[in-house]
Order: sequence, then C-alpha cells, then structure tokens
Amino acid sequence: MTSIQENIVYDAIHRAYALTDYNTQDTLDKQFEFMQQTILDDKSLTKDEKSYIIKLLNEDFDYYKILLNEGTKRICENCHDECLATLYCEHCVRNYLKSKFSNWTSGNNDIDNLIQQCQMEALKYLIFFNLSYGIHSTILFGLTKGGCSEIYTAYWIDGRYDEWDSKENHLKRYKEHDVILKKLENVESANKSWFEEGKFHLSISNKYMIVILLNALV
Repeated sequence: MTSIQENIVYDAIHRAYALTDYNTQDTLDKQFEFMQQTILDDKSLTKDEKSYIIKLLNEDFDYYKILLNEGTKRICENCHDECLATLYCEHCVRNYLKSKFSNWTSGNNDIDNLIQQCQMEALKYLIFFNLSYGIHSTILFGLTKGGCSEIYTAYWIDGRYDEWDSKENHLKRYKEHDVILKKLENVESANKSWFEEGKFHLSISNKYMIVILLNALV
C-alpha cells in the first residue's frame, strides 16, 4: 500500500460530509452511498487513499446505525442473527466478550458488573473495556491522587481491542500504547458516586464518541 497522507484523507472526509444534502440523502444508507461515491469520484485521491477513507466512513456509519438502530440489516454468516454493522457483527462481538466474563474478576462484584455493563452497552468495539492492565501493562508513574482513587500513566502492552476478525471470530488488539489508569482505593467502601462517574463516562463515549474524534482532528 502506498503512503497515506492523513491530512488529505481527513480533508476529503470533511468535504464528503459537507457536500451531503441531508434532505435528499435522508437515511443513513443513502448518506453512506453518497459519501462513498463522492470519495470514489475524487480524482485528487489515490486508490489506496480512497479505500482507506471508505473504510473509515464505513466504521462511522456502523457506529451511527447501531446508535440510532437504523439502516439496512443483514444476516450474520456466523451467528445467523440480524445485525446492523457491516464490518463486524455487534451480536458476535458481545457474545465473544460475554464468554470471557468467567475468566476475569476485579475482586469486587460491583466493579465487575460495571465493566460487564460497559462491554454489553458499548456501541463500538474500540471502546470496550477489558481487564488486562494488571498483568499486561507497565505502570510508569502516578499523576495525581484524590477522593477514593489514584491516577497513573501506563504502557498497555497488549493494547485495546481494535478490529473484529470475522474469520477467527475474535477481537484483535491494537499495538501497545500509553493509557491513563484510575486505581480505586478501599474498594469495599467505595461510594456510589464513583460508579455513577463510570456510567457517565460510558454514556458520553457511546453517544458522542464520533463528535469527540472529529473535533480532535480539526
């Protein structure tokens, strides 16, 4: 694959969104088809850049389709259930994560339930929580301490879930990267506000993740 120039790629994505007439392209399927054709017709882009952009657009629309429960459904070739996503099956991903519940524990039922809730409600596999920090990460140094927790930076050796492998039916991980960890002190006496904060972050990540990502690119 030839070199991908990210500034050109994201400029093209922004143009495709700007050119979309949401009165004419009044469904998610129509919007994706229009943007895809806009990218394919853009002579300033290389073949590899077009393929890369269409994949990014597809990821965006899979997210929106699941968030809004809208769009053309298909039958998953693996679980044979109806799914909205096209790059993966949301049911297969959740079933895969659910099958791992018995393999880990934080040692606290409330925290386990919160993590499991996050995994079952997350709208995109990129933000699924998982418990591997303690074994597969290196804590670098503490940033701050307050309330009932300590904040650390860490190097996550395994990396986050990044892609669904439809052939092997499992989630593939991204390469190692830096993360921020919050260590909860005195787990047994943690008050409800800590758990409410966790649920709040889940809600924000689910509903506004794409807006946050696009703003970060500006």
